[in-house]
Amino acid sequence: MKLISWTFFIDMLGYRDINGEINTEDKAKEFIDFMNQNKAIFDFSNSESVKEIYKNNKQFDLYEFYDIKYSFISDSLVINLSPKEVESLTIERKKNMHSANALFIVLMRLQSFIYSCFKEKELFLRGGISTKYCYLDNNFAVGEGLIDAYHTESKVAVHPRIAFSDSVFSDKKLLKEVEFLGNEMYGRSILKCDEKGVYYLDYLGYNMSCVDRNHKMVCQAILKNFNAYMSNLESSKLFVNRHAVAISNKLSELKIRKLALSSDEERYNLQRVIDKFEWLKGYHNSAIKDFSDFKEFVVE
Repeated sequence: MKLISWTFFIDMLGYRDINGEINTEDKAKEFIDFMNQNKAIFDFSNSESVKEIYKNNKQFDLYEFYDIKYSFISDSLVINLSPKEVESLTIERKKNMHSANALFIVLMRLQSFIYSCFKEKELFLRGGISTKYCYLDNNFAVGEGLIDAYHTESKVAVHPRIAFSDSVFSDKKLLKEVEFLGNEMYGRSILKCDEKGVYYLDYLGYNMSCVDRNHKMVCQAILKNFNAYMSNLESSKLFVNRHAVAISNKLSELKIRKLALSSDEERYNLQRVIDKFEWLKGYHNSAIKDFSDFKEFVVE
């Protein structure tokens, strides 16, 4: 039996604007350094030392069940978790639970990438997630899973968020395990669903839930190592604060640009971009309402 395949197609919103402003070798090298730093995030998370840690994990060895590949293609990131055939995997619920667990691990790994983008360049991400087949080899990706994830990024996500393909959660048993693990490990779901039925990753809520003292697992971590908890809390506050600042700066920049436009068509097109970041502002403010330690980071 195999676990469920996961394919992520993630686009860096605003990349083309930055790329268009690169007109010197110094600027080019500086931006390439930024992209190499992002690649290094995934190189480390998929390194041999990390694989060894999972190998010694008695509950779930990610690499026993998946071959994990990723590639930056221009302004896009593709991540593919290709399931391996595992003879010892015979129980359907275990299949769904392990598949859900893999989704959590990718979300955890994405945190550093998300932070790097909005902190360094005020770039935000829009993406799609599919469970259909995909094959990734260096800078080449093929398969219906890639097309499905790309379609979700470009047509379904709409706003700066990482959304699931419509087909993913037709699998109610998988959805049940994703919800169960979220509530068990973090005291809340890592999923949000909008009024149109689009599911997307709640990366900000996940970040804050990891240090939420209202959850029993966090309380246990505090008792085990208070200093480590305080360090994690400060890191989460920095994440959320920088997130707020980047959104505020982006909205201010876009609104100033709109004032300088002369045609109705140009203003209309830019307003559509502004609306996406107004949505992001609403997501940010809605997410922090649930966490008392973060209420100072409201975007006005």
